Amino acid sequence: MVVVGAEDLRTFIRHVLLAIGMRPAAAELTADAMVWADLRAIEPHGVAKLPILVERVDAGVTAADAEPNVVSETATTALIDAGTVWGQVAATWAMELAVEKARVAQLGAVVVRNSSSLGALGYYPLVAVRAGQVGLAITNSMPLLAPWGGTTKLLGNQGYAIGCPASRYDPLLLDTSNSATSWGSVRLALERGEQLGPGLAFDREGRPTTDPAAALGGLLAPAGGHKGYGLALMWEVLTGVLGGLAYGANVGALEDLSRPQEVSHFLLALDPAAYLPLDLFTARIDSLIEQIRSVPPAPGVERPYAPGEQGFARAAARERAGIPLSARRQAELAALASKIGVDLPFDVGE
Repeated sequence: MVVVGAEDLRTFIRHVLLAIGMRPAAAELTADAMVWADLRAIEPHGVAKLPILVERVDAGVTAADAEPNVVSETATTALIDAGTVWGQVAATWAMELAVEKARVAQLGAVVVRNSSSLGALGYYPLVAVRAGQVGLAITNSMPLLAPWGGTTKLLGNQGYAIGCPASRYDPLLLDTSNSATSWGSVRLALERGEQLGPGLAFDREGRPTTDPAAALGGLLAPAGGHKGYGLALMWEVLTGVLGGLAYGANVGALEDLSRPQEVSHFLLALDPAAYLPLDLFTARIDSLIEQIRSVPPAPGVERPYAPGEQGFARAAARERAGIPLSARRQAELAALASKIGVDLPFDVGE
């Protein structure tokens, strides 16, 4: 392991993205979104995604410098064609537009089509939270789940996140998906030579497995059984179906360099002042957080935590102390830096 400063890692990612033709503002926010994930130890969505981003741009299936195209728009809604740009860029564009609509009309709902994988979903509601609004982000993805009782992948695990501002505490932030584990976590387990926990995945015949290699050839288990499948299906309606391009089994895989992914996202911003003064709303959120903290812990548990609370604490600690990178990640980034011609934020072999 080496430990890299968060700002050093942001700078490295930004330099790589500028070198492959990404516009400065887009490179800045993509670097920030990746490091946001690494600060919270959401490793599969951090700098680990940088090499495949570069590969997709090199292959011509993800655009480095596309601009958003608003296909249709009303006072409270919009449909954006992302032009195959990287997902972090497209989703941030969309949430910023949703926030501007909510400033005027108290509600903004934006659908993005023709995008790509967007990393950790929790990053995007915070765009709304910083504006004093409630934010919701949903994405579809390549097929990972079967319909309940089936053995063929049809739906993505449809990551989603919702955040709302507090006053004296960090925002409430739920960042999750409709599968019992993530595809990135399965790949990470394989990379580390670890087994999966029970109940997380099935092999290609639909049998439960703890072998990550078998899981990668099979299916993820839906979170909550039929409930997770049903929610994933309805999230597909709000993303791929409304977006008008790929949906269901037709959404492309991140590693498939032969075609654009055609991922779709749904971003919503809600101004709580439509219902309550903002200071009253945030005071009530503070009270809710305090109620959670006051609940007696179960045996072996330190205490109950509000959604996002541990992530904010971990991010603050890593912002101070740095982000650990495994030997494998160092090697991947060293190879990328050599290919692109940018400086590494750590010494090779350190």
